[in-house]
Amino acid sequence: MTRLATDFCVAWTALDARKLGFDVCVIEDATRAIDLNGSLAAAWKEMADAGVKRITASDIA
Repeated sequence: MTRLATDFCVAWTALDARKLGFDVCVIEDATRAIDLNGSLAAAWKEMADAGVKRITASDIA
């Protein structure tokens, strides 16, 4: 567990990286959400719309 909030720190970093032209994958089971008032669903949608890929640790192991 990385202890980084999926819906805040992770999402912002992933979105910034996409804006800079990087291919980005978020390892879903390596993060955890705070999920304030639907913030997790909103973050996943925003990341998906930006082209961020959602994977699990088993996808890279």
